[in-house]
Amino acid sequence: MSSAVPVGCAVAAVDVPDGTPMSGFAARSSGSTGVHDPLTVRALVIDTVALVTVDCCALHERTCASVRDDLLADGIVTEIVLHATHTHAGPCISHERLGVEAPGLRVEVERSIVDTVRSAAAARVPCTLVYAEAHGAGVARNRRHLEREIDPPVQAVGFDREGRRVATLVSYPCHPVVLDGHNTLISGDFVAPLRERIEARHPGSVCVFATGAAGDVNTGHRAESSFVGGGAGRTFAEADRVGGVLAAALSSVDPAPIDARPVGFASAGVTLDIAAESDDTVALQVEGWQREIADGTGRSALLVRWLRWARERPPSPASSWVGRVSVISCGALRIIALPGEPFLSAADRLRAGHDGPTIVLGYCDGVPGYLPDESAYALGGYEVVDAHRYYAMPGPFARGTLEAVVDVAAALLDGPTR
Repeated sequence: MSSAVPVGCAVAAVDVPDGTPMSGFAARSSGSTGVHDPLTVRALVIDTVALVTVDCCALHERTCASVRDDLLADGIVTEIVLHATHTHAGPCISHERLGVEAPGLRVEVERSIVDTVRSAAAARVPCTLVYAEAHGAGVARNRRHLEREIDPPVQAVGFDREGRRVATLVSYPCHPVVLDGHNTLISGDFVAPLRERIEARHPGSVCVFATGAAGDVNTGHRAESSFVGGGAGRTFAEADRVGGVLAAALSSVDPAPIDARPVGFASAGVTLDIAAESDDTVALQVEGWQREIADGTGRSALLVRWLRWARERPPSPASSWVGRVSVISCGALRIIALPGEPFLSAADRLRAGHDGPTIVLGYCDGVPGYLPDESAYALGGYEVVDAHRYYAMPGPFARGTLEAVVDVAAALLDGPTR
């Protein structure tokens, strides 16, 4: 029998009032009009390390640091990684980024994170671990190169006590953007029906889903197609189908036992250079955006966002962003937590660099924008040249940033833990 480790899990729902500003699509012009799936906070505590997921597009590093400080001061856990599932049908709770924030709701989410971690820690029981990964789901597409075939794995870690499932951690690198900007109902997108199916398979358990390195991956449409909502197939029925496909892929493979010990945690800071746009460049862009709006365009709502970004730029923009990379280890298993929106190549490289099961997460401990790989810069596109405005950043991240983040993560894979 594989070794056991204390594991606890808890989930809580946070009420989202109608009219709450939503996040994910710069062209969305109204607040929420209801709730299709509740906004949930899910905490998985492995020994004394917590992984928390929130059904939102992004969490600001200030939020992550504040919550982490509160929990570490309690002494309930020794480390915590905070992850945003990146649903584009969630509320805006990321300070100045990705829309107009609902600050009261963000505070409620922060409180819920603390309470949910406490509940998960109190519920810890000895668990053994099983691991499964499935290929061939046929869901993920490289949205910048739709002609290219990709087949990232759907990965799952099951935490079992005496044959009964306590929790399941599932990860897949794909933007939860089946629903587009015309949707105004709060939803987890395909993540919600996926979790429901996993939990139905294991009654009484909690499924925690964390999105992988999905910066250039979605279900098959270019990012620019979301500048104007109303795309074909961007429906709740399709989100349910996609969630079902991913759950079925996992059910088609037999999980294998893995050792749970030793449990470890390692992290390192990263400083990411920003290629801030010059005042002259921004002035020329503003003129072009204003002309396009005056001439009549379907992109008006988007361009209004860009103009607001230009007006609110600080006089001395930041030249770098500071965050962190973390690795949770359970025996040979590695769960790598990267900030921002890393491209899929990050996961490919990190998985190739470790012999054991390796799950690479994006959207952890702060989401300041896209982290494209070097090859993406020549092509340009939304992720490279436009998205920083919605993120309220002074410019895109410099070429080579993703590779630097991966280097830091790779150094942590087999290094000392604490």
